[in-house]
Amino acid sequence: MYIVVGTPKEKKPTTRPKSVTNPAEDIHGNLPPGTPEQTVSREGCSAPEVIVNGSLISESNTDFSTVQEIHFVGLIGRRGHKRECKIECLNGVWVGPMCTEELALSAGIQPGNDELSEQTTCYISAYELLLSFRGNPIKKIMRRCTLRITDAELVGVTDENRPIPPDVEVSLPHDTEVRLRCVESGLYKFVGNDTLLCDDGSWTDDLPYCVATTMHRNFSLQAPPTILYHVVSGDAGLAENGSIVVFPGTIINIDCLFQRQLGNPQWTWTSTQRVYPNAWAITAEEKNWKFRLSIYYAKDYDSGTYTCVTPHDISNEVNIVVKDVHCPAIKSVDHNRVMAVEGNKMHSKARFACMEGFELVGPEEITCQASGQWSEDAPKCEVLKCPPLVSESKHLIMSTRNRTYGTRVVFSCPTGFKLSGAPNLNCLKTANWSDTTPTCNPITCRPPVTPVNGRVIDAGRYLAGDFVQYTCNAGHVIVGESVAICTDHGVWSQPPQIVSKAACEFPGEPSNGQVIPTKFHYDIGEVVMVGCHPGFRILGFQRLQCTSSSHWSSPLPHCRPFLVQS
Repeated sequence: MYIVVGTPKEKKPTTRPKSVTNPAEDIHGNLPPGTPEQTVSREGCSAPEVIVNGSLISESNTDFSTVQEIHFVGLIGRRGHKRECKIECLNGVWVGPMCTEELALSAGIQPGNDELSEQTTCYISAYELLLSFRGNPIKKIMRRCTLRITDAELVGVTDENRPIPPDVEVSLPHDTEVRLRCVESGLYKFVGNDTLLCDDGSWTDDLPYCVATTMHRNFSLQAPPTILYHVVSGDAGLAENGSIVVFPGTIINIDCLFQRQLGNPQWTWTSTQRVYPNAWAITAEEKNWKFRLSIYYAKDYDSGTYTCVTPHDISNEVNIVVKDVHCPAIKSVDHNRVMAVEGNKMHSKARFACMEGFELVGPEEITCQASGQWSEDAPKCEVLKCPPLVSESKHLIMSTRNRTYGTRVVFSCPTGFKLSGAPNLNCLKTANWSDTTPTCNPITCRPPVTPVNGRVIDAGRYLAGDFVQYTCNAGHVIVGESVAICTDHGVWSQPPQIVSKAACEFPGEPSNGQVIPTKFHYDIGEVVMVGCHPGFRILGFQRLQCTSSSHWSSPLPHCRPFLVQS
Protein backbone atom coordinates (compact mmCIF):
# COMPACT_ATOMS: atom_id res chain seq x y z
CA MET A 1 0.00 0.00 0.00
CA TYR A 2 1.26 3.46 -0.77
CA ILE A 3 -0.13 6.92 -0.16
CA VAL A 4 -0.56 10.02 -2.31
CA VAL A 5 -0.17 13.12 -0.17
CA GLY A 6 -1.67 16.35 -1.44
CA THR A 7 -0.19 19.78 -0.96
CA PRO A 8 -1.34 21.16 2.40
CA LYS A 9 -3.96 23.80 1.86
CA GLU A 10 -5.65 26.30 4.09
CA LYS A 11 -9.11 25.07 5.05
CA LYS A 12 -11.43 27.51 3.38
CA PRO A 13 -14.74 27.23 1.58
CA THR A 14 -14.47 25.84 -1.93
CA THR A 15 -17.05 25.36 -4.63
CA ARG A 16 -17.25 21.61 -4.92
CA PRO A 17 -20.22 19.29 -5.33
CA LYS A 18 -21.63 18.16 -2.01
CA SER A 19 -21.85 14.51 -3.06
CA VAL A 20 -19.35 12.55 -5.13
CA THR A 21 -22.21 10.48 -6.52
CA ASN A 22 -24.15 13.46 -7.93
CA PRO A 23 -25.18 12.26 -11.41
CA ALA A 24 -25.11 15.86 -12.68
CA GLU A 25 -21.33 16.11 -12.28
CA ASP A 26 -19.02 15.79 -15.24
CA ILE A 27 -15.71 13.94 -15.15
CA HIS A 28 -14.01 16.96 -13.58
CA GLY A 29 -16.61 17.39 -10.86
CA ASN A 30 -18.20 20.46 -12.48
CA LEU A 31 -21.94 21.05 -12.48
CA PRO A 32 -23.88 21.97 -15.62
CA PRO A 33 -24.41 25.69 -16.32
CA GLY A 34 -27.19 27.16 -14.24
CA THR A 35 -26.85 24.57 -11.48
CA PRO A 36 -26.47 26.30 -8.09
CA GLU A 37 -23.14 25.51 -6.45
CA GLN A 38 -22.92 24.41 -2.84
CA THR A 39 -20.19 25.62 -0.56
CA VAL A 40 -18.48 22.86 1.44
CA SER A 41 -15.24 22.72 3.37
CA ARG A 42 -12.31 20.60 2.29
CA GLU A 43 -11.70 18.33 5.29
CA GLY A 44 -9.04 15.72 5.92
CA CYS A 45 -9.94 12.08 6.64
CA SER A 46 -9.16 10.04 9.72
CA ALA A 47 -7.04 6.90 9.51
CA PRO A 48 -8.90 4.22 7.52
CA GLU A 49 -9.34 0.68 8.82
CA VAL A 50 -6.95 -1.74 7.11
CA ILE A 51 -7.90 -5.42 6.91
CA VAL A 52 -5.35 -7.91 5.55
CA ASN A 53 -6.40 -11.54 5.03
CA GLY A 54 -9.44 -10.97 7.20
CA SER A 55 -7.51 -9.46 10.14
CA LEU A 56 -7.80 -5.84 11.25
CA ILE A 57 -4.39 -4.14 11.38
CA SER A 58 -3.88 -1.97 14.44
CA GLU A 59 -3.97 1.78 13.90
CA SER A 60 -0.69 3.47 13.07
CA ASN A 61 0.53 6.89 14.13
CA THR A 62 0.41 8.18 10.53
CA ASP A 63 -1.26 11.56 10.13
CA PHE A 64 -3.87 11.24 7.36
CA SER A 65 -5.18 14.81 7.59
CA THR A 66 -3.36 15.84 4.37
CA VAL A 67 -3.66 12.50 2.52
CA GLN A 68 -5.78 12.68 -0.62
CA GLU A 69 -5.51 9.10 -1.93
CA ILE A 70 -4.41 5.63 -0.80
CA HIS A 71 -3.43 3.10 -3.47
CA PHE A 72 -3.26 -0.66 -2.90
CA VAL A 73 -3.46 -4.00 -4.68
CA GLY A 74 -6.77 -5.80 -4.16
CA LEU A 75 -8.28 -9.14 -5.17
CA ILE A 76 -11.37 -8.08 -7.08
CA GLY A 77 -14.33 -10.05 -8.37
CA ARG A 78 -15.54 -13.58 -7.88
CA ARG A 79 -12.32 -15.02 -9.30
CA GLY A 80 -10.01 -12.85 -7.22
CA HIS A 81 -8.23 -10.95 -10.01
CA LYS A 82 -5.48 -8.62 -8.81
CA ARG A 83 -6.24 -4.97 -9.50
CA GLU A 84 -4.64 -1.61 -8.74
CA CYS A 85 -7.19 0.05 -6.43
CA LYS A 86 -7.53 3.29 -4.53
CA ILE A 87 -9.68 5.09 -2.02
CA GLU A 88 -9.94 8.88 -2.04
CA CYS A 89 -10.60 11.40 0.71
CA LEU A 90 -13.47 13.69 -0.25
CA ASN A 91 -14.77 16.18 2.32
CA GLY A 92 -13.63 14.11 5.28
CA VAL A 93 -14.97 10.79 3.98
CA TRP A 94 -13.06 7.95 2.29
CA VAL A 95 -14.69 7.11 -1.05
CA GLY A 96 -14.09 3.86 -2.94
CA PRO A 97 -12.55 1.49 -3.58
CA MET A 98 -12.14 1.98 -7.33
CA CYS A 99 -9.89 -0.30 -9.34
CA THR A 100 -8.08 -0.57 -12.68
CA GLU A 101 -8.96 -3.00 -15.45
CA GLU A 102 -5.47 -4.53 -15.11
CA LEU A 103 -2.80 -4.58 -12.42
CA ALA A 104 -0.98 -1.25 -12.70
CA LEU A 105 2.13 -2.57 -10.97
CA SER A 106 2.77 -4.78 -13.99
CA ALA A 107 3.28 -1.59 -15.98
CA GLY A 108 6.21 -0.61 -13.83
CA ILE A 109 4.56 1.62 -11.23
CA GLN A 110 6.11 0.92 -7.85
CA PRO A 111 5.64 2.52 -4.46
CA GLY A 112 7.53 5.77 -4.28
CA ASN A 113 7.41 6.57 -8.00
CA ASP A 114 7.00 10.23 -8.80
CA GLU A 115 4.24 9.30 -11.22
CA LEU A 116 2.01 8.43 -8.28
CA SER A 117 2.89 11.37 -6.09
CA GLU A 118 2.17 13.79 -8.93
CA GLN A 119 -1.37 12.53 -9.48
CA THR A 120 -4.05 15.11 -8.95
CA THR A 121 -7.35 14.66 -7.20
CA CYS A 122 -10.44 14.26 -9.39
CA TYR A 123 -13.95 15.04 -8.18
CA ILE A 124 -16.33 12.96 -10.30
CA SER A 125 -19.35 10.68 -10.20
CA ALA A 126 -18.83 7.26 -8.63
CA TYR A 127 -19.86 5.74 -11.97
CA GLU A 128 -17.21 7.63 -13.99
CA LEU A 129 -13.58 6.88 -14.71
CA LEU A 130 -11.42 8.41 -12.02
CA LEU A 131 -7.80 8.17 -12.99
CA SER A 132 -5.38 6.50 -15.40
CA PHE A 133 -2.19 4.63 -14.63
CA ARG A 134 -0.29 4.14 -17.89
CA GLY A 135 -3.55 3.71 -19.79
CA ASN A 136 -5.30 1.53 -17.17
CA PRO A 137 -8.46 3.40 -16.13
CA ILE A 138 -9.53 3.12 -12.51
CA LYS A 139 -13.15 2.05 -12.06
CA LYS A 140 -15.43 1.31 -9.19
CA ILE A 141 -15.86 -2.28 -7.96
CA MET A 142 -17.73 -4.29 -10.60
CA ARG A 143 -21.48 -4.48 -10.14
CA ARG A 144 -23.64 -7.60 -9.94
CA CYS A 145 -26.14 -8.61 -12.61
CA THR A 146 -29.76 -9.58 -12.10
CA LEU A 147 -31.47 -12.32 -14.10
CA ARG A 148 -35.04 -13.61 -14.26
CA ILE A 149 -35.96 -16.52 -16.56
CA THR A 150 -39.67 -16.18 -17.32
CA ASP A 151 -39.70 -18.60 -20.28
CA ALA A 152 -40.99 -21.86 -18.78
CA GLU A 153 -39.14 -23.88 -21.43
CA LEU A 154 -35.77 -22.18 -20.84
CA VAL A 155 -33.38 -23.53 -18.22
CA GLY A 156 -30.12 -22.02 -17.06
CA VAL A 157 -27.15 -23.03 -14.94
CA THR A 158 -24.16 -21.01 -13.72
CA ASP A 159 -20.54 -21.91 -14.36
CA GLU A 160 -20.56 -23.33 -10.82
CA ASN A 161 -23.34 -25.75 -11.88
CA ARG A 162 -25.98 -23.98 -9.82
CA PRO A 163 -29.39 -24.03 -11.51
CA ILE A 164 -31.24 -20.75 -12.01
CA PRO A 165 -34.72 -21.05 -10.43
CA PRO A 166 -37.57 -20.28 -12.86
CA ASP A 167 -39.38 -16.93 -12.68
CA VAL A 168 -37.28 -15.75 -9.72
CA GLU A 169 -34.99 -12.74 -9.94
CA VAL A 170 -31.46 -13.71 -8.90
CA SER A 171 -28.42 -11.51 -8.35
CA LEU A 172 -25.12 -12.87 -9.65
CA PRO A 173 -21.57 -11.51 -9.21
CA HIS A 174 -19.56 -9.84 -11.93
CA ASP A 175 -17.85 -12.32 -14.28
CA THR A 176 -20.48 -15.04 -13.70
CA GLU A 177 -21.19 -17.17 -16.76
CA VAL A 178 -24.67 -18.61 -17.30
CA ARG A 179 -25.33 -21.43 -19.78
CA LEU A 180 -28.86 -21.72 -21.18
CA ARG A 181 -30.82 -24.26 -23.22
CA CYS A 182 -34.37 -25.36 -23.91
CA VAL A 183 -35.89 -27.86 -21.52
CA GLU A 184 -35.67 -30.70 -24.06
CA SER A 185 -33.58 -30.68 -27.20
CA GLY A 186 -35.59 -30.90 -30.44
CA LEU A 187 -38.99 -30.22 -28.90
CA TYR A 188 -38.24 -26.50 -28.82
CA LYS A 189 -36.01 -24.40 -31.01
CA PHE A 190 -33.35 -22.46 -29.12
CA VAL A 191 -32.96 -18.88 -30.35
CA GLY A 192 -30.11 -16.71 -29.11
CA ASN A 193 -26.73 -17.06 -27.47
CA ASP A 194 -26.45 -20.08 -25.18
CA THR A 195 -23.89 -18.36 -22.92
CA LEU A 196 -24.28 -15.05 -21.07
CA LEU A 197 -21.52 -13.30 -19.11
CA CYS A 198 -22.08 -10.75 -16.35
CA ASP A 199 -19.92 -7.71 -17.11
CA ASP A 200 -20.09 -4.94 -14.50
CA GLY A 201 -23.84 -5.06 -13.99
CA SER A 202 -24.82 -5.92 -17.57
CA TRP A 203 -25.15 -9.16 -19.50
CA THR A 204 -23.09 -9.54 -22.66
CA ASP A 205 -26.16 -10.52 -24.69
CA ASP A 206 -29.94 -10.62 -24.58
CA LEU A 207 -31.66 -13.52 -22.88
CA PRO A 208 -32.36 -16.31 -25.41
CA TYR A 209 -35.77 -17.91 -25.78
CA CYS A 210 -37.39 -21.17 -26.86
CA VAL A 211 -39.86 -21.48 -29.75
CA ALA A 212 -42.51 -24.22 -29.75
CA THR A 213 -42.13 -26.65 -32.66
CA THR A 214 -44.61 -28.44 -34.92
CA MET A 215 -45.56 -31.06 -32.33
CA HIS A 216 -46.78 -28.30 -29.99
CA ARG A 217 -48.38 -26.14 -32.71
CA ASN A 218 -50.53 -28.63 -34.62
CA PHE A 219 -47.92 -28.90 -37.40
CA SER A 220 -48.21 -25.22 -38.30
CA LEU A 221 -46.21 -24.27 -41.39
CA GLN A 222 -44.79 -21.31 -39.47
CA ALA A 223 -43.43 -23.48 -36.66
CA PRO A 224 -39.91 -24.94 -36.58
CA PRO A 225 -39.96 -28.72 -37.08
CA THR A 226 -39.85 -30.96 -34.03
CA ILE A 227 -36.81 -33.24 -33.90
CA LEU A 228 -37.01 -36.54 -32.01
CA TYR A 229 -34.46 -39.31 -31.65
CA HIS A 230 -34.87 -43.05 -31.23
CA VAL A 231 -32.14 -45.50 -30.23
CA VAL A 232 -32.31 -48.70 -32.29
CA SER A 233 -29.40 -50.31 -30.45
CA GLY A 234 -26.85 -48.95 -28.02
CA ASP A 235 -27.52 -45.97 -25.79
CA ALA A 236 -28.03 -42.21 -25.92
CA GLY A 237 -29.20 -39.50 -23.55
CA LEU A 238 -29.55 -35.76 -23.08
CA ALA A 239 -26.69 -33.82 -21.52
CA GLU A 240 -27.21 -30.76 -19.32
CA ASN A 241 -26.39 -28.44 -22.23
CA GLY A 242 -29.13 -30.02 -24.38
CA SER A 243 -26.81 -32.10 -26.57
CA ILE A 244 -27.67 -35.71 -27.39
CA VAL A 245 -24.82 -37.84 -26.08
CA VAL A 246 -24.50 -41.05 -28.11
CA PHE A 247 -22.52 -44.05 -26.93
CA PRO A 248 -20.00 -45.29 -29.56
CA GLY A 249 -21.39 -48.09 -31.75
CA THR A 250 -25.00 -46.96 -31.28
CA ILE A 251 -27.54 -47.01 -34.11
CA ILE A 252 -29.78 -43.96 -33.74
CA ASN A 253 -32.60 -42.47 -35.83
CA ILE A 254 -33.23 -38.71 -35.83
CA ASP A 255 -36.73 -37.80 -37.01
CA CYS A 256 -37.83 -34.41 -38.36
CA LEU A 257 -41.60 -34.10 -37.86
CA PHE A 258 -43.33 -32.53 -40.87
CA GLN A 259 -46.41 -33.28 -42.98
CA ARG A 260 -45.27 -35.26 -46.00
CA GLN A 261 -48.02 -33.88 -48.22
CA LEU A 262 -46.51 -30.38 -47.87
CA GLY A 263 -43.13 -31.33 -49.28
CA ASN A 264 -39.82 -32.85 -48.27
CA PRO A 265 -37.63 -31.36 -45.53
CA GLN A 266 -33.87 -31.41 -45.94
CA TRP A 267 -31.24 -32.70 -43.51
CA THR A 268 -27.81 -31.07 -43.28
CA TRP A 269 -24.92 -31.86 -40.93
CA THR A 270 -21.55 -30.51 -39.97
CA SER A 271 -19.67 -33.81 -39.99
CA THR A 272 -17.58 -34.29 -43.15
CA GLN A 273 -16.55 -37.92 -42.67
CA ARG A 274 -19.56 -39.60 -44.22
CA VAL A 275 -22.99 -39.13 -45.79
CA TYR A 276 -26.01 -40.12 -43.70
CA PRO A 277 -29.04 -41.81 -45.25
CA ASN A 278 -32.18 -39.71 -44.87
CA ALA A 279 -35.70 -40.31 -46.18
CA TRP A 280 -39.28 -40.72 -45.03
CA ALA A 281 -39.83 -43.45 -42.45
CA ILE A 282 -41.06 -46.78 -43.80
CA THR A 283 -43.70 -47.99 -41.33
CA ALA A 284 -47.30 -47.07 -42.04
CA GLU A 285 -47.78 -45.11 -38.82
CA GLU A 286 -44.62 -43.03 -39.40
CA LYS A 287 -44.14 -42.63 -43.14
CA ASN A 288 -46.32 -39.52 -43.55
CA TRP A 289 -44.79 -37.32 -40.83
CA LYS A 290 -41.28 -38.50 -39.92
CA PHE A 291 -38.42 -37.53 -42.20
CA ARG A 292 -35.61 -39.68 -40.82
CA LEU A 293 -31.81 -39.46 -40.70
CA SER A 294 -29.97 -42.55 -39.46
CA ILE A 295 -26.54 -42.83 -37.88
CA TYR A 296 -25.20 -46.39 -37.97
CA TYR A 297 -22.62 -47.54 -35.44
CA ALA A 298 -21.79 -44.04 -34.23
CA LYS A 299 -18.16 -42.98 -34.09
CA ASP A 300 -16.38 -39.90 -32.77
CA TYR A 301 -16.47 -38.16 -36.16
CA ASP A 302 -20.29 -38.33 -36.17
CA SER A 303 -20.33 -35.62 -33.50
CA GLY A 304 -21.74 -32.33 -34.76
CA THR A 305 -24.89 -30.35 -35.51
CA TYR A 306 -27.75 -31.90 -37.47
CA THR A 307 -30.23 -29.43 -38.98
CA CYS A 308 -33.65 -30.07 -40.51
CA VAL A 309 -34.97 -27.36 -42.88
CA THR A 310 -38.60 -27.37 -44.04
CA PRO A 311 -39.67 -26.44 -47.59
CA HIS A 312 -40.66 -23.07 -46.10
CA ASP A 313 -37.05 -22.51 -45.00
CA ILE A 314 -37.80 -22.88 -41.27
CA SER A 315 -35.24 -24.93 -39.39
CA ASN A 316 -34.45 -26.65 -36.13
CA GLU A 317 -31.31 -28.45 -35.06
CA VAL A 318 -29.86 -30.86 -32.53
CA ASN A 319 -26.29 -31.34 -31.44
CA ILE A 320 -24.86 -34.89 -31.36
CA VAL A 321 -21.85 -35.81 -29.22
CA VAL A 322 -20.47 -39.33 -29.62
CA LYS A 323 -18.77 -40.16 -26.36
CA ASP A 324 -17.91 -43.19 -24.26
CA VAL A 325 -19.61 -42.02 -21.07
CA HIS A 326 -18.67 -43.69 -17.81
CA CYS A 327 -19.39 -42.36 -14.34
CA PRO A 328 -16.81 -42.64 -11.55
CA ALA A 329 -16.82 -45.90 -9.62
CA ILE A 330 -18.79 -45.69 -6.38
CA LYS A 331 -16.50 -46.31 -3.44
CA SER A 332 -17.79 -48.74 -0.87
CA VAL A 333 -16.40 -47.11 2.26
CA ASP A 334 -19.56 -47.43 4.34
CA HIS A 335 -19.64 -50.89 5.90
CA ASN A 336 -23.27 -50.43 6.92
CA ARG A 337 -24.40 -49.77 3.33
CA VAL A 338 -25.51 -52.40 0.83
CA MET A 339 -25.52 -51.46 -2.86
CA ALA A 340 -26.41 -53.10 -6.15
CA VAL A 341 -24.67 -51.42 -9.10
CA GLU A 342 -25.51 -52.30 -12.71
CA GLY A 343 -22.26 -50.73 -13.88
CA ASN A 344 -20.98 -47.23 -14.47
CA LYS A 345 -21.92 -46.72 -18.14
CA MET A 346 -24.44 -44.07 -19.14
CA HIS A 347 -27.95 -44.82 -17.76
CA SER A 348 -26.62 -47.51 -15.42
CA LYS A 349 -28.32 -47.47 -12.03
CA ALA A 350 -27.08 -48.01 -8.51
CA ARG A 351 -29.46 -48.93 -5.69
CA PHE A 352 -28.73 -48.67 -1.99
CA ALA A 353 -29.98 -50.02 1.33
CA CYS A 354 -28.69 -50.12 4.91
CA MET A 355 -28.06 -52.80 7.50
CA GLU A 356 -30.59 -53.23 10.29
CA GLY A 357 -30.43 -50.39 12.75
CA PHE A 358 -29.25 -47.86 10.16
CA GLU A 359 -31.16 -45.46 7.95
CA LEU A 360 -30.39 -44.26 4.44
CA VAL A 361 -29.52 -40.57 4.19
CA GLY A 362 -29.83 -39.69 0.52
CA PRO A 363 -31.42 -41.27 -2.56
CA GLU A 364 -32.26 -44.97 -2.78
CA GLU A 365 -31.29 -44.97 -6.46
CA ILE A 366 -28.95 -42.90 -8.64
CA THR A 367 -28.36 -42.96 -12.41
CA CYS A 368 -25.24 -42.40 -14.49
CA GLN A 369 -26.09 -39.37 -16.62
CA ALA A 370 -24.94 -38.35 -20.07
CA SER A 371 -22.66 -35.79 -18.43
CA GLY A 372 -20.55 -38.60 -16.96
CA GLN A 373 -21.71 -37.82 -13.44
CA TRP A 374 -24.13 -39.65 -11.20
CA SER A 375 -27.51 -37.98 -10.82
CA GLU A 376 -26.83 -37.53 -7.09
CA ASP A 377 -24.13 -38.30 -4.57
CA ALA A 378 -24.18 -41.81 -3.15
CA PRO A 379 -26.15 -41.92 0.11
CA LYS A 380 -24.78 -42.66 3.56
CA CYS A 381 -26.01 -45.01 6.24
CA GLU A 382 -26.38 -43.43 9.63
CA VAL A 383 -27.32 -45.24 12.79
CA LEU A 384 -31.00 -44.94 13.59
CA LYS A 385 -31.89 -42.52 16.32
CA CYS A 386 -35.07 -42.44 18.31
CA PRO A 387 -36.61 -39.05 19.11
CA PRO A 388 -35.21 -37.19 22.13
CA LEU A 389 -36.90 -38.32 25.32
CA VAL A 390 -39.02 -35.53 26.73
CA SER A 391 -40.57 -35.77 30.18
CA GLU A 392 -42.98 -33.45 31.91
CA SER A 393 -41.40 -34.48 35.20
CA LYS A 394 -38.25 -32.59 36.14
CA HIS A 395 -37.43 -35.26 38.72
CA LEU A 396 -37.10 -38.14 36.23
CA ILE A 397 -33.61 -39.70 36.23
CA MET A 398 -32.38 -41.38 33.00
CA SER A 399 -29.52 -43.86 32.95
CA THR A 400 -28.28 -42.48 29.59
CA ARG A 401 -29.01 -39.77 27.04
CA ASN A 402 -27.97 -42.00 24.15
CA ARG A 403 -30.87 -42.61 21.73
CA THR A 404 -29.31 -44.72 18.99
CA TYR A 405 -30.76 -48.04 17.85
CA GLY A 406 -30.53 -50.77 20.51
CA THR A 407 -30.10 -48.40 23.45
CA ARG A 408 -31.96 -49.22 26.68
CA VAL A 409 -32.78 -46.33 28.98
CA VAL A 410 -33.55 -47.16 32.63
CA PHE A 411 -35.56 -44.66 34.68
CA SER A 412 -35.66 -43.92 38.38
CA CYS A 413 -36.94 -41.26 40.73
CA PRO A 414 -35.40 -39.54 43.77
CA THR A 415 -36.53 -40.22 47.33
CA GLY A 416 -40.08 -39.08 47.90
CA PHE A 417 -41.20 -39.82 44.32
CA LYS A 418 -42.45 -42.96 42.62
CA LEU A 419 -42.11 -44.00 38.97
CA SER A 420 -45.32 -44.05 36.98
CA GLY A 421 -44.98 -45.92 33.68
CA ALA A 422 -42.46 -48.27 32.08
CA PRO A 423 -39.24 -48.63 34.13
CA ASN A 424 -37.14 -48.82 30.94
CA LEU A 425 -37.44 -48.09 27.20
CA ASN A 426 -35.68 -49.62 24.18
CA CYS A 427 -34.86 -47.80 20.92
CA LEU A 428 -36.33 -50.05 18.21
CA LYS A 429 -35.30 -50.49 14.56
CA THR A 430 -38.33 -48.42 13.60
CA ALA A 431 -36.59 -45.43 15.24
CA ASN A 432 -39.32 -45.37 17.89
CA TRP A 433 -39.19 -46.04 21.61
CA SER A 434 -40.80 -49.21 22.94
CA ASP A 435 -43.15 -47.23 25.21
CA THR A 436 -43.99 -43.74 26.35
CA THR A 437 -41.74 -41.84 28.73
CA PRO A 438 -42.63 -42.45 32.41
CA THR A 439 -43.03 -39.72 35.01
CA CYS A 440 -42.04 -39.18 38.62
CA ASN A 441 -45.00 -38.40 40.86
CA PRO A 442 -44.78 -37.34 44.51
CA ILE A 443 -45.47 -40.14 47.03
CA THR A 444 -48.45 -39.22 49.21
CA CYS A 445 -50.32 -40.86 52.07
CA ARG A 446 -54.04 -40.75 52.55
CA PRO A 447 -55.22 -38.10 55.01
CA PRO A 448 -54.97 -39.64 58.50
CA VAL A 449 -58.19 -40.76 60.17
CA THR A 450 -59.03 -38.79 63.29
CA PRO A 451 -59.21 -41.30 66.15
CA VAL A 452 -62.23 -41.61 68.41
CA ASN A 453 -61.71 -39.62 71.57
CA GLY A 454 -58.64 -38.00 69.98
CA ARG A 455 -57.44 -35.54 67.34
CA VAL A 456 -54.69 -35.11 64.69
CA ILE A 457 -52.13 -32.32 64.58
CA ASP A 458 -50.62 -31.89 61.07
CA ALA A 459 -49.39 -29.31 58.52
CA GLY A 460 -52.14 -30.01 56.00
CA ARG A 461 -49.99 -32.05 53.55
CA TYR A 462 -49.12 -35.72 53.50
CA LEU A 463 -46.02 -36.22 51.32
CA ALA A 464 -43.41 -38.88 51.97
CA GLY A 465 -41.41 -37.82 55.03
CA ASP A 466 -44.18 -35.67 56.51
CA PHE A 467 -45.47 -36.61 59.97
CA VAL A 468 -48.61 -36.13 62.05
CA GLN A 469 -49.10 -36.19 65.82
CA TYR A 470 -52.01 -37.79 67.67
CA THR A 471 -53.38 -36.53 70.98
CA CYS A 472 -56.23 -37.82 73.17
CA ASN A 473 -59.15 -36.20 74.81
CA ALA A 474 -59.18 -36.04 78.59
CA GLY A 475 -59.62 -39.43 80.20
CA HIS A 476 -58.17 -41.35 77.25
CA VAL A 477 -54.69 -42.58 76.46
CA ILE A 478 -52.73 -43.61 73.32
CA VAL A 479 -51.61 -47.17 72.90
CA GLY A 480 -48.50 -47.07 70.66
CA GLU A 481 -46.61 -44.15 69.12
CA SER A 482 -48.13 -40.71 69.22
CA VAL A 483 -46.34 -39.72 65.95
CA ALA A 484 -46.86 -41.35 62.50
CA ILE A 485 -44.62 -40.74 59.42
CA CYS A 486 -45.68 -40.98 55.74
CA THR A 487 -43.34 -43.65 54.33
CA ASP A 488 -41.96 -44.11 50.76
CA HIS A 489 -44.64 -46.77 50.29
CA GLY A 490 -47.41 -44.22 50.66
CA VAL A 491 -48.68 -45.53 54.03
CA TRP A 492 -48.36 -44.20 57.57
CA SER A 493 -45.68 -45.79 59.73
CA GLN A 494 -48.28 -47.02 62.25
CA PRO A 495 -51.77 -45.94 63.17
CA PRO A 496 -52.38 -45.08 66.85
CA GLN A 497 -54.58 -47.15 69.11
CA ILE A 498 -56.79 -44.99 71.24
CA VAL A 499 -58.11 -46.40 74.54
CA SER A 500 -61.69 -45.31 74.69
CA LYS A 501 -62.09 -45.63 78.52
CA ALA A 502 -61.03 -43.56 81.47
CA ALA A 503 -57.56 -44.35 82.83
CA CYS A 504 -54.67 -42.89 84.78
CA GLU A 505 -51.36 -42.07 83.27
CA PHE A 506 -48.05 -43.12 84.76
CA PRO A 507 -47.69 -41.02 87.92
CA GLY A 508 -43.94 -40.66 87.57
CA GLU A 509 -41.18 -41.78 89.94
CA PRO A 510 -39.94 -39.93 93.03
CA SER A 511 -36.28 -39.10 93.31
CA ASN A 512 -34.42 -41.96 94.94
CA GLY A 513 -37.49 -44.15 94.62
CA GLN A 514 -39.57 -46.28 92.24
CA VAL A 515 -43.17 -47.14 91.28
CA ILE A 516 -44.35 -50.72 90.95
CA PRO A 517 -45.73 -51.67 88.46
CA THR A 518 -44.53 -49.28 85.74
CA LYS A 519 -46.89 -48.81 82.74
CA PHE A 520 -48.05 -46.11 80.36
CA HIS A 521 -51.58 -46.22 81.74
CA TYR A 522 -53.53 -47.85 84.51
CA ASP A 523 -57.09 -49.05 84.67
CA ILE A 524 -59.65 -47.67 87.10
CA GLY A 525 -59.09 -49.18 90.54
CA GLU A 526 -55.58 -50.34 89.76
CA VAL A 527 -53.04 -49.79 92.58
CA VAL A 528 -49.34 -48.90 92.44
CA MET A 529 -46.84 -49.05 95.30
CA VAL A 530 -44.16 -46.44 95.81
CA GLY A 531 -40.89 -47.46 97.49
CA CYS A 532 -37.64 -45.66 98.38
CA HIS A 533 -34.06 -46.69 97.91
CA PRO A 534 -32.03 -47.85 100.94
CA GLY A 535 -31.14 -44.96 103.22
CA PHE A 536 -34.30 -43.10 102.30
CA ARG A 537 -37.71 -43.05 103.87
CA ILE A 538 -41.05 -42.33 102.27
CA LEU A 539 -42.87 -39.13 103.05
CA GLY A 540 -46.52 -39.45 101.99
CA PHE A 541 -48.85 -42.26 101.01
CA GLN A 542 -47.05 -45.39 99.80
CA ARG A 543 -50.17 -46.82 98.14
CA LEU A 544 -51.80 -44.98 95.19
CA GLN A 545 -55.03 -46.04 93.45
CA CYS A 546 -56.48 -44.95 90.05
CA THR A 547 -59.89 -43.45 90.74
CA SER A 548 -62.91 -43.20 88.40
CA SER A 549 -62.01 -39.59 87.70
CA SER A 550 -58.74 -40.77 86.05
CA HIS A 551 -56.73 -39.26 88.88
CA TRP A 552 -54.57 -40.96 91.50
CA SER A 553 -55.96 -41.19 95.00
CA SER A 554 -53.00 -39.31 96.51
CA PRO A 555 -50.14 -37.17 95.27
CA LEU A 556 -46.86 -38.89 94.48
CA PRO A 557 -44.87 -39.23 97.77
CA HIS A 558 -41.24 -38.16 98.27
CA CYS A 559 -38.17 -40.10 99.43
CA ARG A 560 -36.16 -38.35 102.15
CA PRO A 561 -32.88 -39.53 103.67
CA PHE A 562 -32.84 -40.88 107.25
CA LEU A 563 -31.55 -38.47 109.89
CA VAL A 564 -28.68 -39.90 112.01
CA GLN A 565 -28.37 -38.48 115.56
CA SER A 566 -24.90 -38.17 117.04
